[in-house]
Order: sequence, then structure tokens, then C-alpha cells
Amino acid sequence: MTIGDRAEAYALLADGRHVRLRSVTPGDWQAVHDFAATLGPDSLYRRFFGAPSDPGGTLADLVCAPPTEHGPPAHGGLLALLDGAVVGLAEWYRTGKGWKSGEGEPEADEAEIAFAVSDALHGHGVATLLAEHLLIAAERAGISRLLAVTQGDNRTMLGVFVALGVPVERDWSDGVCTLTIELTLDPAARAALLDASAKREGVADEASLRGLLAPGSIAVLGEESEPATRRLLEELAAFSGPVYSGGAEGALLPADARPELAVITSPPAQAVAAARRCAEFGVRALIVTATGFARAEGLELLRTCRAAGIRLVGPGSLGVAAPHGPEGFSALLSAAPPEPGPAGVAVQSGGVGLALLSHLDRLGIGVSTFAAVGEKYDVSANDLLLHWEQDADTKIGLLHVESFGNPRKFAHTARRLSRLIPLLAVDPEQSPSQARTALYAQAGIVAVPSLGALVDAAALAAHQPLPRGPRVAVLGNTNGMVSLAAQACFKAGLEVVRAVDATPTADADRLASLVAAVFGEGAGAAGQADDVGRVDDAFPAGSQDASDADAPQAVLLALAPTAPGQLNLEPAMDAVPAGVPVLAVLTEQPESVAIRRCGTVRERTLPCYNDAAAAAYALAAIERAAQVKRTPRAHVGNPPGMDLAAVRDVVEESMKHEPDGHTLLPAESAGLLTALGVSSAELGPDARSVTVTAWQDQVFGPLSGASRDGGPELVTMLAPVDEAIAADVAARVSGGPAPALTDLFLRISALVDECPELASFEVTCDFDESGVRRGESSGSLAPAESKNPYLRRLRRAPVE
Repeated sequence: MTIGDRAEAYALLADGRHVRLRSVTPGDWQAVHDFAATLGPDSLYRRFFGAPSDPGGTLADLVCAPPTEHGPPAHGGLLALLDGAVVGLAEWYRTGKGWKSGEGEPEADEAEIAFAVSDALHGHGVATLLAEHLLIAAERAGISRLLAVTQGDNRTMLGVFVALGVPVERDWSDGVCTLTIELTLDPAARAALLDASAKREGVADEASLRGLLAPGSIAVLGEESEPATRRLLEELAAFSGPVYSGGAEGALLPADARPELAVITSPPAQAVAAARRCAEFGVRALIVTATGFARAEGLELLRTCRAAGIRLVGPGSLGVAAPHGPEGFSALLSAAPPEPGPAGVAVQSGGVGLALLSHLDRLGIGVSTFAAVGEKYDVSANDLLLHWEQDADTKIGLLHVESFGNPRKFAHTARRLSRLIPLLAVDPEQSPSQARTALYAQAGIVAVPSLGALVDAAALAAHQPLPRGPRVAVLGNTNGMVSLAAQACFKAGLEVVRAVDATPTADADRLASLVAAVFGEGAGAAGQADDVGRVDDAFPAGSQDASDADAPQAVLLALAPTAPGQLNLEPAMDAVPAGVPVLAVLTEQPESVAIRRCGTVRERTLPCYNDAAAAAYALAAIERAAQVKRTPRAHVGNPPGMDLAAVRDVVEESMKHEPDGHTLLPAESAGLLTALGVSSAELGPDARSVTVTAWQDQVFGPLSGASRDGGPELVTMLAPVDEAIAADVAARVSGGPAPALTDLFLRISALVDECPELASFEVTCDFDESGVRRGESSGSLAPAESKNPYLRRLRRAPVE
């Protein structure tokens, strides 16, 4: 099988336009010949180191030569096509003495590469995009080293390799620079490559979404007699730019219309025709609300959008809203336009989106961007994360997604974003054995069990500062309320440093004095609170009077109705220092969560809950999000003593004999563990047993997990795993810190990440504080495509 069987993809240029990437074939001779005519004299000279008399024929003969009949492929190439025309070309040729003249054998693992880009597309990222995909294509062909020979003053081509983020060795001779790129990367180099690629992807993705999130003009395509179409047209009446009504298939669009965004409400058969019409008018983004597309209709819709460079939301989308700025708009079915605000919202289900928007509106939480991605043929939560990363208006991210197109890329993006803003997501299972739970945990996303819990946490994140730590003071007006709230905080994982009942006279001034005393604000304030009731003795030693170093980092007011009318909270709110979050439990409140505006010195919006547990878990969720923000991103590294080359040798040698896959022989399993550096230590009499498993999941990619005999259920990790996550799982499995287990998890994770052919692997080990002793191991191999999940490309749609 040649690399051409797997290279086809659509990807984004730096300006957001779509290009199609695919392998060169002998049938592309004329297209490559014509492409050469788009290269100016300077480009031709740099490609050929001279001026050939027939550049088109010379280039086409080189690139489109038939593949070799026997042995590994001797050459290959990738084309970049824009609007059906070739605009870029990347080539590779195996090197070796006399190879190009047919006199010698090629080096098995080395290839020379070259690029050419149409003059009109210089500076748009075509060469860099081709280079990213060429690295993967060459790796698939068994190449581990690339050489690029270029003129020393060709700064553009030199810059391509610098921009890639991979280590490059330079050799200068007589004004010519030879660049050597090793494709076998250590963890640090791989992390640099991923970060550089992610930055380029963010720029391109943001440019491609401008037509969706900041359109200058909008068209609605659907029968005006249909309620959905009328609803959209009424909602878009407030839009500052032109709005066109195009009919069910776009036939009514004015000839001079130039809509950037189109919303199609027509049923599937007409929606495909409407999408074709949108392509003719140069639409940049499309929202399709209908569901029930047959596979053929869905494929045609997707192909139409891909070919025309249109970003597609849906099918089955509730719509999109981006209310900020002069071009703000709302194009939502059956939902009031949201107010502008700090919340970025990405949902899959329209019903969930409607409910969430209703709650946010009730709580005074505006929206920066909202998208219901539906069946996500194209635009998904990944695109929203990339946008939020660059959007100054988005302060918190709220997610409710049921499936992931590219979970590893999702996790990689979320890791960066969670260091900037709190990310909250619904995970109903929240089980350590579930891959979704592991994905959220490793990505820095705080998972909550329900939509209600998401709303509870969002109210606190939107209206209060993030806590600087887990310490909370619980202050209330009855002993029972304080005890209830404090116990809820303990169960939520918070640290209660003060728990004080303000009775017998828990009026507004007394409550304010108590708040001031908790923060040590003057002897007078402390003296006024001397006679308050105390419940501290009911809790562990950690909740006793705190020193300045242990001052509360959040305040929870737990209040029961003890007199007619609402308690005045203005003085208490004024007493809470700036930068400290405060929330309240008001048991008589009918809503699960509501907002009160309090404070005379400075007005603050106070999230109020009618249940102590809901308040405590909301605070705990926000504290976890704040902790993620404070934690530097960890890059994955391999423990010392690992020989990944030897690991690959074991796998490749085994697959040579049985390429269709098989169960590993005991000697092969043992060989993998030896190459990983898993040794057998002398253990004490208290050693315990652990089983570590690894497998390739069709949705989430390589996973690993661990369980202990008689211990908790399997705990799942995404591969590759960083040391902090591995240490946390080791502690959960063993019941305490276990460095030896941490080391073992890192090695097994590296194994399943490095070898996609390893369908499954399991090893049972004994362990204690001194190390591990490996026991029985087993596994299986299966054919697999070596691929980079972080490669810049538009995701494959579910319908493909």
C-alpha cells in the first residue's frame, strides 16, 4: 500500500481558506505541468537550482513517474489544490549513491524533499502545511530522516522548517544549505512540534470561523411560510448588516447578494441544493438546522462545503450566536437572543442548548459565543475551544458534548485553554474507568454530573472571583445550617477553616462583624464577634481558628429564615475582602440558584443556592478550575532506561511474520517489558499486586488503565500520560503515594502510544515502596495505520 491511499485531507490555510491535500499520481502529469506555469522565474530557479527549458515537463516527469513495482516506494509527493487547481507541491525521493540515475539502491530510511508554491499563494502557509503532511507521509513510507537542499539566501524555505518546530541540523557549503530533519523525536521535541502546529492551527481556524462568528452579511434559506424560517428572519432584523431571504433552495437570492453566513432551514433534499447555491454566492459559513439526512445526502452536503471552502455547522444545529461587538448577531431556533457576556457555550443537543441558555439568561450570565454543533459534520467543540483561546470576551467555557471527533486533539487544546479560563463540562458517568472522565481530567476540564450542576458552577464562576485555594469559612445564623453547610463542604473536598454560628442575634450587623473577624479586620470587629456561637469543635483540627497564613479563601453564608422578610446581606458583603469569592445558601429560595445584588461600598452579585450540597459542590468545581489555572502545563517525558527503538524492533519483527495480527508470544511480551526498562526488584513481605492494561480505543485512541486486587475499579488514563496524572492514579490504586507504580504507568503508556499496532497489552506486577516485580504479561498485535492525531486537517465527518 502506498502513502497515497491515506494522504487525502482538507486543511486550512493561514487565511482560513480550504485546500485539498492528496498524493500525486501518474494521472496528474498535466495538472503538475500547468502548475509550473504559476511559478515565477525566482521560484523556478529555487526549485531547480537553474532555469530548465521546459519546467512544466521536467517537473511533471519527476513527480508523476510511476511507482516502483517491487520494494519500498522510491518517491512520492503531495499536492495542495485550491478551487480545483494545484497551488502547491511537496516531493520526496529516497537518497543513495547513484540512486537518481538508477545505478544504486536507495538508503532505506533517508529521503530528499523539495517544495514549490504558486507565486500568488506565497505567505499563506501552503508550504508549511504541506511540510506537516509530508512528515507523516514519509514516516508511513518507512523514512526516518529527511534532507532539504536549498540556497543559503532562500529565507522563505529556511523559515518553513523553523516554523515546523522540529529540530533541524544545518550544513553550509558554497552558499548552499543542507537541512537534516530526524523524524524520530524525543518527548521534548514532540511537544515543541505539537505546540507549533497548534499555534498555526489556531490562526487558521480563527480565520476560517470569521464568516461564522463575525459575518458582515447573512442569508436565510428556507420557505418563509415555515415557522423556523420566520423566526430566524425576525431575530436577524436587529443585525447591523444585510440580511437576505433566499427561499428553500436559494433561488430568491438577489444577484448582487454576497452573504458571508447562510442559515439553511430547508429539509435535507432541498438543503443540499441550497448549499450548492450558497457555494455559487461565495458563502464562507453554513448552518444547517434540518435532521434526517440520508448518507448520500449528507455526503453531498459535506462535499459541496469542502469543495467551496465553506465551514459547516450541523446538520441538526439549533444555531449560533455571537452577540458581542457591532457585528454581533443571534441566529437561533426557538431561543431568545442572548445578551453579550463572558460565557462561551458549546453543546451538541439543541434541547440542552435551549435549557442552558434559559438558565444563563435568568442568572444574568451573557454569552460570548454559543454554538449547537448538532451532528458536527465539520465544526465541533474543538473549533470552539480554539476560538475561545484567542477571544478576549470569553472568560468561562461551558461544554455539553456527547461524542468526540478527535479526542486527543480536543485534550491537547483544552490543556492550553484551561490555563487561561475555567472549563466546565457535563459528565454524567464520572467514573474513573471511563475514557471520557479521563479525557476531561487530563485536559484540565472540570467535570460535573448534570446540567443543573453545570448551571450552579457557572453562576459562581461568572459572578465571583476564582478562589485562591480550597479554604472556606462557613458562617450562618443557626447551628444546624452551619453544620449542614460545613459537612457539605467536607464531602465536596473543601477545607473548612472556620465554621461559626452567629446566633443568638444573627442580624445584618452581627453577620458583618463576624465576617470581618474571620478575616482579622481589626480588634474592634473581633471584639464585637466574641459572643457568637461556635460550632468549630464539631469538625477536625484543620477547621480551628486560622492564622493569617490559613485565612479563608472563600466564604459560604448558610442562612435559614429566622424572621419575616429577607436578611439584609449588604453589610456582610461589604466586609468580604475584594478578590475573595462569596456565595450563600438561602433555604427558603424557590430557585435552585439565583442571583442577588448586594453591597454598598462595592456592588457584588451574590450567587444564592437553596441547597447546601449544591453550593458546596459548585464552589469545589470552581476551586478545581482555579487550581488548574495555577498549575503549569506538564509536558510528557519518558522515564530513563527506555529503549523505544528496541520496542519498535520487537513489534515490527513480529508483524513481519504475521502481518494480519496475532497474540504475542511470551518471549515477545517479555521483550517489550525489557525494552521499556521494567525490571524486577526484590520486594518485602507486604508487596501488593496490580494489573496494568493498555489498548487501542477506536474513539479515544491509546488508553491504559490499572486496578489492584481487592482495590477500586479500573482507573483509565489517556496515552501519553504526564507524570502528575500517573502519580495521582498510582496513589488512587495503591491507597497512597507509589513512585514505583507511577514509573510503571509512564512506561506502559509510552508503549501503547508508540505502537499503534499493539491492540492490547496486560501485565501483572507486585509492588511496594522499593519497586516493582513484573509477573505474567500478554498482548496482541493488529495492523494499524501510523498517524499523527494532532495533524492539521479538517476532521472526518461521521457520515464519511
